[in-house]
Order: sequence, then structure tokens, then C-alpha cells
Amino acid sequence: MAGRLIASLCVVVVVAICTLLLWVSLSRGNEMQVARIAEAESYAARSQLVRNTEALIAALHNVRTYWAANQQLDAAAWAPVDGIDMATLAGVELLLWDDVGSDTRFVRTATNGRFDYRPAAEEWSRLHDLVERARQIGRNAIVGPYARDDGSSWFEVYLVEQREGVTGHLVALVDSTSAFEHMLADVSPGYAIRVFAGDTLLYERGQPAPGAPAAWEREGMIRTSLGTLWNVEHRPTADLARSLGTPAIDLILLLGMLISVLLGTLVYENGRARSRAAAAEAAEAELARLNRTLEEIIADRTRQLRNRTTDLQTLTDSVAHDLRNPLNSLSVNAQLLEERARNELTPDSMRVLKRFMPSVNQMANILDRLLGLSEVSHATFDRERIDMRMLAREIADDLSGAEAPPPVEFRIGDLPEARADATLVHMLVTNLLANAIKYTRTRDPRIVTVGSERRDGEVVYFVDDNGIGFGQEHAERIFGAFNRLDKANSSEGVGLGLTIAHRVVERHSGRIWAEGRPGEGATFYFTLGDAGTQAGGA
Repeated sequence: MAGRLIASLCVVVVVAICTLLLWVSLSRGNEMQVARIAEAESYAARSQLVRNTEALIAALHNVRTYWAANQQLDAAAWAPVDGIDMATLAGVELLLWDDVGSDTRFVRTATNGRFDYRPAAEEWSRLHDLVERARQIGRNAIVGPYARDDGSSWFEVYLVEQREGVTGHLVALVDSTSAFEHMLADVSPGYAIRVFAGDTLLYERGQPAPGAPAAWEREGMIRTSLGTLWNVEHRPTADLARSLGTPAIDLILLLGMLISVLLGTLVYENGRARSRAAAAEAAEAELARLNRTLEEIIADRTRQLRNRTTDLQTLTDSVAHDLRNPLNSLSVNAQLLEERARNELTPDSMRVLKRFMPSVNQMANILDRLLGLSEVSHATFDRERIDMRMLAREIADDLSGAEAPPPVEFRIGDLPEARADATLVHMLVTNLLANAIKYTRTRDPRIVTVGSERRDGEVVYFVDDNGIGFGQEHAERIFGAFNRLDKANSSEGVGLGLTIAHRVVERHSGRIWAEGRPGEGATFYFTLGDAGTQAGGA
């Protein structure tokens, strides 16, 4: 046993170590692959930010050129604005044009989208600081960011250098959030992006996943054509981190550990199986020997039981036949004594003599029932088709002919045919109907119903009466030999009729049971086994 345990533990340890090494390798490979994806996404985001920033600067140059070209014309003569890509001006809250040489000024805001709008002196005075900064800077530049009270920020773009003969100054006030939202649209979905100018946060999108591997995080600097440096941080969100970290690798680790335990168990059980196989071979040989001995014992006991059964049957038949002659002699002599000594005996003697004959008749009835019970147990058994309705009607007619008033009303339903032993079924129905007739003699009217029903695909026959009934607690023992529930009653019988009925049903592999209602009658149900239900339906 110790050897098997050590071998199984060695298998578990080796497989577990191999699984752990595989899990580490796959985890590192997956982490590196995700890091490469993060690098590519970060580069794509920075590249798009540079492209869109340059597109914004180019669009501002186009606006500056447009204003310089049309500033001396009437508004109706201004050229269409088709040359200015308005989509690239997203986030621009204010555009200001100031040409000192021609003394022309234009302003375009989010609420005033016209390019030919000339601000009044009062409105222009509010923009004085912007104009002065543009004149002081003296070069193209991006200045800012500047923070607002609500936490947002903006930056300013100044285009003041002479270009293509244009001498005016253009100032653009750009909202950081709106501009970068447009510039980074549809890039790196699932990643949290932050843009800094120095230590100042210009833009933030999404929340980075806590605890994500450092290799999945990227940051880099970008430089605009105006010399501005922006730092871009690129990190996966929690949802993306869950999708990037495949559970298959952890599942491999779990399965590997389970397999290691399983293999160790198999090794241990294999050793046990070999030991059990050797023990089983020895047990099988011993079992074969015991089986041979048991078969010999069973054959011997079967012969003994058969001989005893035959002896019991012979004894029962012999007793029943041998006692009948003395009983007949007693009956005849009692009748002769009653006729010849009728005038010589006293009234008390005559009453004693009259009680003698019923006892003799009861003894003869007991012998007849014992012979019937013996016949049920040992008669040959042969199934055949039986018309149950006709059989019940014939037996009812025979039994009712000898009954004293009031007459018995038999209600026989449409009984299906049965495949059963005709002789035994005749005894069964006779005993059940005789039992029902006997216990309705105190009723008027006397009603006995014979019918059938189908329960769970099985034909169930029943005999119902409106006799004295019985308590349901006695339903089991009424089928025992010599059991009578009305011992104080004067009705005849020896308590073997229902026993015979029970034996007949047993020989057909059927069931019989009773339901009683004290003072309201009783119902006896029986089936005749599987073969008894094949002849017809209820």
C-alpha cells in the first residue's frame, strides 16, 4: 500500500510542475502579446493626434489667408468658404483676426458663425488682452493651457508670422476637451487616454483598469509644428483588461492540477485494482465451490420440500375423505334418532338433538373448503379466454336460486374478457359472490354489483355489496384462513372463502384487496396478472 501511495504522489507532483511551467509560459506569452497590441494602439493614437493637430493648424492658416484676401471687400463680394475645412475647427470657441496695417478686425464665435462679422468697439475691447498677447509673442505658437473655474481648460493658437504677404494676426481660442475629443475619436477603443502639457491635464477619456500589468501601459511625447510638446498616456480600461486577459490560461492551470490528481488517483487505484483482481480470483474460485455446494443443498431441500408438500396434500385429501364417511354416518343416525324417538324425548333433549345437525353440516362444509383450498394450490394451471360477464351471470343465477327472500339484485356491468384458468376463476368469482350474498341477508333491498375499471393500463374487476361491511383496519386479515370478522353473527361460513379467492389471484400473479365501510357494504377488487389484461379493455 505504501508503494502505491508513493508512486501516485510522484505522478501528481510531476504533472503539477509541468502544468505550472506551461501556465507561466502561456501567461508571459499572452502578456507580451497584449503589450505589443498596446504599443500599436498607443502609436496609432499619438499619430492620429499629431495628424489632427496639424490639420487644425492648417485650417487656421486657411482662415487667416481667407480673411486677408477678403478684408477689403464688401460682404456680398466675399468668396465662398469652401476652401476652409470646418470639420477640423472642432473645439475652436473663438477666432480673431487683427490687421493693424489695414485696421480691419473680424471675430467668429460659437454663437456667431459668420466670417465677415466685424466687432464693435465695445466688443473688441473685451478681446484686447488676446490682441496684445498676439502682438507681443511675435511668432506662431500654441500658448496655454489655461484652467477655468469648472476644471476644464483651453489653449490659444497664435498665427502672427508673415506668410504669403499676409501680415494680420489670427488668434484661436480652443477648448481642450472638445478639440481632443474630436482628434481622438474612433481611435484605440477600450483604452483610457490622457493628454498632458507639462503637468497640466488637457484631456482625459475613460478610467484605467486598476492592477493592470505595467507592460500594458504606454506613454509618449508628441511635438506639433508650432513646437508644442504634449505627453500622451495610454492604458487599458477595466472592460478591455478583462477581455485581453484570457481565462483559458487559468483554466489550463486548473485542468492540469485536476489531471495531476486524477492521474495520481488512477495510479493508486490501478495498484489497488491489481490487488483486488488477485483477491477476486481467489474469491471467485471459493464462490464457485460454494455455488456447487449451495446447488446441491438447494436440490436436496427442494426434494425434501416437494416430498413434504406431497405428503401434506395427501394428508389433507385423506383426512377430508376419511372424515366424510363418519360424518355421513353421524348425520344419518341423528336423523333416524330424531324420527324414531321424537315422541319419547323430552323437549330439552330434542333441542340438544337439533343443535347436533348444524355442527355436522359445518364440519362437512369445512372439509369441502379444505379440499377446495388444496385444489387451488395444486391444480394444473392453463390460461384461456374467459367471458367474465357470462361467467358472473351464470354464478349469480346459481347462487340466487337457493336464497330466501328478499331476493338479491345483481348488477353486472360490461366486463372485459380475461385470459386465465377457467376452473380457478370460477372458484374465485363464486367465493366473492357467495361472500357478498351472505353479508346482505339483513338488507332490503339486497344489491350486489359486479364491474370493472382500468387503472394505469390494467383491468381491475370488483364485486361490491350493500351488506354489513367492515372497518378498513381489518382489510388485510380477512383473507387469512379461518378469519371471520362477524364471529358473533349467525351467518354460516368457516372463513376459507376469501382465502381461496386470495390463492386463486396469487396463482394468476394478480392482486386482490378490499375496501370496507361499516354498516354500508364492502368492495373486493382483483386483477388477473399481465396476461389477464390482454384479452380486452375496460
